[in-house]
Parts: sequence; C-alpha cells; structure tokens
Amino acid sequence: MKEKNQKVLFVLAIMFIGFNLRAALTGVGPLVSMIQSDLHLSSGATGFITTIPLLAFAAMSLLVSKISAKLGEGKTILLSFLIMAAGLLVRSYLGTAGLFLGTVLAGIGIAFGNVLLPVIIKGKFPEKAAALTSVYTASMGLFASISAAISAPLALHVGWRNSMAVWAILVVIGILFWLPFVPMKMKQEQGDAVKGLFKNPIAIWLSVFMGLQSLLFYCFVAWLPTILAVKGFDAEAAGYLFSIYQVLGIPASFITPLLAGRKNDQRWVVCLIAGAYVLGLLMITAFQVKAVIGIGVAICGFCSGCCLSIAMLMINTRASNAAVSGQLSGMSQAAGYILAAVGPSAMGVVFDMTQNWTITLTILIVIMIPLFMAGWNAAKDRKVQNPIEKG
Repeated sequence: MKEKNQKVLFVLAIMFIGFNLRAALTGVGPLVSMIQSDLHLSSGATGFITTIPLLAFAAMSLLVSKISAKLGEGKTILLSFLIMAAGLLVRSYLGTAGLFLGTVLAGIGIAFGNVLLPVIIKGKFPEKAAALTSVYTASMGLFASISAAISAPLALHVGWRNSMAVWAILVVIGILFWLPFVPMKMKQEQGDAVKGLFKNPIAIWLSVFMGLQSLLFYCFVAWLPTILAVKGFDAEAAGYLFSIYQVLGIPASFITPLLAGRKNDQRWVVCLIAGAYVLGLLMITAFQVKAVIGIGVAICGFCSGCCLSIAMLMINTRASNAAVSGQLSGMSQAAGYILAAVGPSAMGVVFDMTQNWTITLTILIVIMIPLFMAGWNAAKDRKVQNPIEKG
C-alpha cells in the first residue's frame, strides 16, 4: 500500500511540475498592454519579454544534465522551483529592471523542469514512459490555457503585478508535492555519457524535429490573433479561436503518447500529424471562409499538442538509459528553443517586407517538409547508445 501511495504521489508531483512549466509564461501575453503602459516600455522592449524565457531555455538546456549529475535529480528540481518562485516575485514587484531579471530567472527555473522530466520518467518508471509523458504534457497545456484565460480578468481586480505573481502559489504547491522526492538521484554508470552526441544522426533528427515544432507553436502564439484579424475576425472571435488553439493541445498531448507508445517505431504517428498539420495550415492560408479557417485553427492547435508530446516521448524511446535521455533532452530542447526564439521575430520581419500574411503562412507550410523528414527519421525504432553498451 505504501508503494502504491508513493506512485500516486509521484504522479501528482509530475503533474505539478507540468503545471508550472508554462503557466507563468502564457499569462504574460494578455497583460502586455498594462505592463507597457505602467512601465513606459517601447514595443520592442515589451516584445523581448516573450523572447527572454526561450533564450533562457536554450542557454540552460545543455547545462541541466551536468548540474543534476552533481546534485541529483531530486535536489535539482527543488532548486528549479526555488529559482522559479524568486523569478516570479522579482519580475512582478521590482520595477522595470526586475521585470527583465525576474523573467530570466523564471526561464532558468522552468528550463530545469523541461529537461529533467523525461529523464526522471525514464529512470523511475521506464515501462510507464508513455503514460507519464501524457500526464505531464497535458498538465503543461492545461495550465497554459488557464493562465492565458484568467490573467487579464484577474489583473482588472488585483492589478497586473499580483496577477503575474499569483503563479508563485502554484510553485509553492509544487514544492510541497516534490519534497518526498528531493533525495532522488539516478544511478550513473560508467559509460552512460554519449560521446559525439552532436554528430549522432538520431540526436540531430530529434533536435530538428523539436526545434521546428517549437518554431511553429510560438509563431502561432505570437501572430495568430493578428492573422485572424486580417482574415476578417473581430477581436472577440480571434481571441476565442486563439483559446481553442491552445485548449485543443491538451487532449492531443494526453492521447498521442498513449497511442504512439504502443510501438517503438512511431513513424506512422508522425505521418498522421504532419498530414493533418499541412491540412490545417492550408485551410488558414488559402481560404477566406471563416468556418473553414476556424477548423484549420483547431486542427493546428491539436497538431501542436501532438508534436510536443511525441517529441518528448521520442526522447525516452530513443534513449537507451536515463543518462542518455538527459543528454538527448538537453540537446533537443536547446536547439528547439533557439529556433522558437527566432521564429516569431523572423515571421514578423517577413511580413514587414512583404505586407502579406499569405506569404508568411506559406513559409510555415514549406517548413512542414523538414519537420516531417526529421520526425520520420527520429521516430525509427533504434537507440542512441554509448560505446560500452554497443560493445
């Protein structure tokens, strides 16, 4: 009974880590106009608030495995919670400088969880990797949507500072659930580290897939309401569709690993996702009928959740052990968030040059070709192994 209770508590702890990996970020967008007005920020400086966490993710992802190897995964997750909580409070209450510094700290804290969750799942419950991947990716999507929905209404009652700071409460709850697992430290065996990982074809394909799916998601997050406005939707309708885009990622994040995890070869899932994604993008790009565009937005939202969860699952299914999973997670997420940080800005530059969203959306459709190729090659049933394992 004790072991069963511990497993239940572990699942709850994983859920609360997932809750905290996006809520503090997606709640900022609806508050941008209030922040900009109160702190007298330029549009460029305000836009940089969205980019900072992505750059922090990219910068920290390659370092997380080294830090956790010294501290242990349990203590590293606790450290990430503490850094995250400090960042949320600093960005909310310490003025303009605090806004940027706190955003950096929050991004660093979140980066630890991004990288380590697949590692912890691989090490603790490798036979339950698909199910637990479903749990935490769906948890991420759930509170990302909740945060985006309630931040602005909450700010009208308590102010934007308190609206941003409220997510520190979620961090504290996460710490309480994680305390029993602080002593956790995965066994590190000689030869676990993979030499030449950056030259490994599987790792490269997985990194490209992670990067391109991140780029597509953050381009939609940054520009979808604007694109919908150009297509003739009023602000209310655009906001409603944007919410649908985010919400539909939740069931997709939960269902995809459960289906894909039944086989070690996930190429059939990649084919379905890529085909549906192209269809959704075409419906948004080529049509002016609002109902068709709405269906396209819904399809793209569902596919974005599928892409993230299958990427996280492949980190585990392609890794031969927890240590390799950590290296794959760090490498693929570093690449992913570098591309994600560049994507929205590049999309804006293309629009400034062309004054045509159709051209910009067409580029996203073209990006589906390397996304599919990367996913197809990363999804093959094979492992990233170290020399000792091969020998």
